[in-house]
Amino acid sequence: MLRAACLAFPLVAFAMLGGCSDPVPPTPQGAFNVQFTKTSGCPIASHRSEVGTISASDKTAVVIDGVEGATVTCSVSGAGPFNVSAQVRLGSDGINLSIPAINVGATEASPAVGSLAFFSDRTAGDAFSSSKCDFYFKEGTGEGIAGGKLWVSFKCPEVVESTNTCGISESHLILENCDL
Repeated sequence: MLRAACLAFPLVAFAMLGGCSDPVPPTPQGAFNVQFTKTSGCPIASHRSEVGTISASDKTAVVIDGVEGATVTCSVSGAGPFNVSAQVRLGSDGINLSIPAINVGATEASPAVGSLAFFSDRTAGDAFSSSKCDFYFKEGTGEGIAGGKLWVSFKCPEVVESTNTCGISESHLILENCDL
């Protein structure tokens, strides 16, 4: 009997070590709506593209990385200014963005500048991009930023694909459960 107890103790101790692992981090999720705008040099009609359902003040639905074909990868790091990089994609609609430095106080009058690439079924999958997009928080909404999460408005006066120049008027993006 003593011999069985001596053999059982190491097995129980070893089994308990499995409970010491780090918890699985939450899965990244996000949503966007982009108001693509036809300008004088733009051959594509104005249209709205949405992945999930959000606005400046409402979050109705987000997509979760790996669920139903969605891809959400993101990092919102720092403590002010924050550095943001992200990709949100579902089907033929997607957005990639980078904001090297955005503070809690970014406004439409004093925005953070970042880069963005946007594509949709209406752009035939062609990415329209700009390195001069304005990112800002609208007062009186749920928008804001903290480590691992961002809810922001943005616009890009010009987005370019090859020789085509179009625009993105006020649009919105939310990211949650991002890397820090």
